[in-house]
Amino acid sequence: MIQWLKKQISSRKTLDSKMYIIVLIIGTFTNLASFIITCVERLDPAAIISTFLCFVAMGVFWYLSVAKDMERYLHLPMMIIIIFILLPMAWFFCGGIRSGMVFYFLGCLFLVVPCLEEGKKRVIMYLVSLLWLSGIIVFSAFFRPDLVTPLSDREWYLDVLVSMALVSAGIYFITSLIVNAYETERKSKEALLEKMEKLAKVDPLTGLYNRREMFVLLEEKTEINDGKHYLIMLDIDFFKKINDTYGHLFGDIALSTVASALNGNTRKEKGEFAARYGGEEFVALFVCEDAAEAESRAEAVRSQIFEHEYEENPGLHISVSGGMVRIKDYADLTAALSAADSLLYKAKQSGKNRICQ
Repeated sequence: MIQWLKKQISSRKTLDSKMYIIVLIIGTFTNLASFIITCVERLDPAAIISTFLCFVAMGVFWYLSVAKDMERYLHLPMMIIIIFILLPMAWFFCGGIRSGMVFYFLGCLFLVVPCLEEGKKRVIMYLVSLLWLSGIIVFSAFFRPDLVTPLSDREWYLDVLVSMALVSAGIYFITSLIVNAYETERKSKEALLEKMEKLAKVDPLTGLYNRREMFVLLEEKTEINDGKHYLIMLDIDFFKKINDTYGHLFGDIALSTVASALNGNTRKEKGEFAARYGGEEFVALFVCEDAAEAESRAEAVRSQIFEHEYEENPGLHISVSGGMVRIKDYADLTAALSAADSLLYKAKQSGKNRICQ
């Protein structure tokens, strides 16, 4: 039974739909409990009949919503019937102010917000309901107190205790669901924002930083002018021919292979990174003690790319040409990039598959 109820709630796609079903579930069982208690206490037959009718009404709404798939038509009618028919009837037959009915009045006013989706409809329904329920209290107090079925002190205290327990449990359950829904939505939005921020910084194909983020990071990293920052620019040799011969899908694989080699050889803890500069061009920042170390690491990357075996095309080897400079040797970042690009061009002219510095 509990699993079935959970399934009924979780199958609803919107929050107000979940709230509606929960109200039906809680309302049905609450009115069933009230009916049983009125029978056990042997209250006036009118009280027993009114609580039973409330139970039946909630059950009918539940049946129409689940079995007949009529939920989208029943949100407002349910609130109208509960507030304008069932609650007044229960008020007069079950003790009025000398009972727990005030808890049910407050509970139903609370339910107006989660059960109705449109903001204007909520406000109107709440104000009309508040005036109506307040009017019932005033009418029974000053005009026709004789219409209220009296309860003994013992029955009054017991009814208040039971009503408070039932209504507070319902409000607690519904409020918990609202809070959980809010937390879920908040986490979802945070995850979406994080994803969007990442997409703004990362090249979607290679997973490396994009050109814009590359400049941001280079400006940050190279503020430390310690002579240990080396800029490497790589370009895939014969990339157009690779695309024309083996197809653009394989061209994407080649790009990802180069990106993987670069990313795998950067030491993030030292502030190193790799980026896709554009097309088949890549840039990496290495932090090395001297030019010999930088050259060794750049050669390791070039060698790893060239030796990579492709299952799609056995025997095929893809090479890169590159240029490497020490950033400190140039006036600014633009000059360093220009110098690296010139050395890359020199590597191309010198036979490709090499890195010049």
